Amino acid sequence: MRSICRTVFGKIPRTVAPAQRRSALAIFLTLAAVGLSYGALSQSSGFALWQTVLLAALATGGAAELTFVGVIAAGGAPVFAVLGGLLVNSRNFAFGLSAGEYVPRGWRRLLASHLVNDETIAFARSVRGRQARWQHFVFMAILLFPAWVGGAALGQLLGSVVDADALGLDAAFPIILFCLVVQDLKNPLLAIMAGGGAVLAVAATPVLPMGLGAVASLVVLIPAASFLWTKNRLRRSDRTLERSEV
Repeated sequence: MRSICRTVFGKIPRTVAPAQRRSALAIFLTLAAVGLSYGALSQSSGFALWQTVLLAALATGGAAELTFVGVIAAGGAPVFAVLGGLLVNSRNFAFGLSAGEYVPRGWRRLLASHLVNDETIAFARSVRGRQARWQHFVFMAILLFPAWVGGAALGQLLGSVVDADALGLDAAFPIILFCLVVQDLKNPLLAIMAGGGAVLAVAATPVLPMGLGAVASLVVLIPAASFLWTKNRLRRSDRTLERSEV
C-alpha cells in the first residue's frame, strides 16, 4: 500500500499532525456513517448493490448520489435525477479553483480532480503552504474514498436496519467541516464571502429544491472575483508605472 501511494502521489503525507489525524478520523467515521444512510436509501429505492457502489465510486460527491437516489425514489425520471446530481455537484467548481493552487500538474491533477470534495478541500485548507496542503489533500482522499464507497456498500447490505437520521449526522458533518476552515475566517475577504454565502444559502433554502441553497451561495464568488481581478490589475498598473519612471 505504501509503495502504491508513493507511486501515485509522490511523497507520502507525513506532516499530518496528531490532532489533524484525529480530525481526519472523525471525518472518516462520519462520512462512513453518511454512506450507510445513502446505501440504505438506495436499497429501499430498489437499487442493486453494484449500482449503489458504482454510483458512489464514480460520482464521489455525497449530495449528488443522495439527490439522484432521492429523485428516483420519488418517481422522477432518470434524466432529472442526473441533472439534479450534476447541479448539486457544481459546487465542486469552486473547490477545484481552490485546489488548483497546490495540486501538481499532469496526470495526478486529473486523479485529484475526481476526489475534490468538501472534505478534502476543508482538510487541505486547515494548513498553510502548497506542499502541506497537497499532502493533507492526499491524506484525506485516501480516507474519503473507502469510507464513502465502503459505507455505501454496508448500508446497502444492512438495508432498513440503518437509521442515520436518528444519529444526528446531518448536524455533525457540517460542524466538523466548519472547525477545519474556521482559521480562514481571519482573512477579512474570506470572512465576508463566507458570511454572504451563508446568508444567501439560508435565504434560498425555502424556495429551492433540497441541496441547491448551498449551490446558490456560490454567487458570492462573482463580486469577490471581480474585486480580486481589479486589485491585481491595479497592482500591475502600479508596477508598470514604477518601471517606466525608472
